[in-house]
Amino acid sequence: MSDSEFPDPRPGPSWERLRVRAACSAGVAVVQLAVFWEFVVRTIPMLWPPVEPLTQWVSFLMVSLGSFVIISGLFGTLLGDQLYDRYLRDTSESP
Repeated sequence: MSDSEFPDPRPGPSWERLRVRAACSAGVAVVQLAVFWEFVVRTIPMLWPPVEPLTQWVSFLMVSLGSFVIISGLFGTLLGDQLYDRYLRDTSESP
């Protein structure tokens, strides 16, 4: 018996889709690192050792690493979903 007030729960993405997303995110991270390699090499001395004021250093570190992770994750997820839907999804799986 189904309760009409609450919809049936929908499970999240399959493990296969998550693996494709993770692989594509890692690939995008490698490409991003290759494209911005010169910038990364120039900024590494600014990241270590920490400088005063410490809050400025922490902010720079969070922005640098956060943008790398977010951009890689966003584009990797979009690319991974497109690849999975086009080439790997079973026809029995609902969208």
